[in-house]
Amino acid sequence: MYQVILLIVGVVGLLLMISKLKIHAFLSLLIVSLVLGVASGMSLADVANTVAAGFGGTMQSIGIVIVCGVIMGEVLERTGGAKKIADSLLRLVGIKRAPLATSLTGGVVSIPTFCDSGFVILNPVIKALSREGKIPYMVLVSALMCGLLTTHSLVPPTPGPIAAAGILGADVGVVMLYGLIISIPVILVTLLWCNSKYIRNKFPELAEEDEEAAKAFAEDVSKAPSTFMSYLPIVVPIILIIVRSFATLYANAELGWVKFVSFIGTPYIALLIGTLISFLLPKERKAGEVTDNWVSSAIATSAEILLITGIAGCFGKILQAMGVGDILAGAISSLHLPSVLLPFIISAIVLIAQGSATVALTTTSAIILPLLPTLGISPELAVIAIAGGSFCGVFPNGSYFWCVTKLSGFDIKKGYVAVTATTFVMGAVALVSILIFSLFVH
Repeated sequence: MYQVILLIVGVVGLLLMISKLKIHAFLSLLIVSLVLGVASGMSLADVANTVAAGFGGTMQSIGIVIVCGVIMGEVLERTGGAKKIADSLLRLVGIKRAPLATSLTGGVVSIPTFCDSGFVILNPVIKALSREGKIPYMVLVSALMCGLLTTHSLVPPTPGPIAAAGILGADVGVVMLYGLIISIPVILVTLLWCNSKYIRNKFPELAEEDEEAAKAFAEDVSKAPSTFMSYLPIVVPIILIIVRSFATLYANAELGWVKFVSFIGTPYIALLIGTLISFLLPKERKAGEVTDNWVSSAIATSAEILLITGIAGCFGKILQAMGVGDILAGAISSLHLPSVLLPFIISAIVLIAQGSATVALTTTSAIILPLLPTLGISPELAVIAIAGGSFCGVFPNGSYFWCVTKLSGFDIKKGYVAVTATTFVMGAVALVSILIFSLFVH
């Protein structure tokens, strides 16, 4: 019971340090990990070694993957490839189905890029769509916000789900497949809310005129690489990783082609291949501009994510060493709740308390790690449950709330509708979808 009390105090302390005292998540997780280890009775040497092992083990599994994913997203953003993808999807679906096109575009663009960056890239597009199609701007803002955040949280190689997979030891290919499956109902059902009569009647205003931004978008698209080449860096790694997962499960591991597929489908190898393909996108390249300057910028961006992910691995290792999983086993099994419910709820609580989906994914994964054998679900399903909770309730303490609200020119009341209310709808749909999905996979 003492270990359980320590866990509760540790989690509460962690959330207070991040949200109230404004101590960076990296330092908060490190301090809480050390304090919990010492308070649980572990020797000082064991605490130090466990923290180091947790950090190193997590970095070994997902460090290169995160860096390569961020580099690929950086190149797609700078070359206009992300805008080309958006333009192709909008043209495919058509202005009559602009809300659907907007959500789907956000969903695709956010797989390689951060959702904040995706909103910056695509906001000029939805402003033009609002004016041309006479569609309330609020409809398109909430639809885009939903599409971007859904795949950002559910589908690798974005850092959050990659980090969660690394901490829990999940197969990234299976997580990708599960994430794509769950993303479909989340986006489509939430779209009913975004495009509802309530939203249209309550917020009928069209986007304000912004011809300069629309021209800049059109110019970037005209200079961007081809549609085929823009999709290639995203599609190739996803295919390689998913094929590897199925090959290792169902084919003879001794066959030469299986060994080759297993190698090139290893997540960091697949993402490296995608990164190298992305270097072909710029039409005009100065020596070192892409492979040095842009890569340096991406590595700087990924540094914070890597540190938070690694230190969350330390937190998980400490909890494992404390034996808290065994103590909670009986309590959890006696509740007779669906196994996916606990990781979802914890993730949602962490998100609401501190505002970051990535921190919610990494912290909850560390908490769930020692409980995983008790839950009786696969690491892959646990990652998806955590990811679903990680976007259930984005409030003004999250940077994404202000990114969407400020760029849209909304006041905070409109922000609560476009972001907070919509993310609660997304979370509810995700929970139902994951519960149904868990009946077929474990």
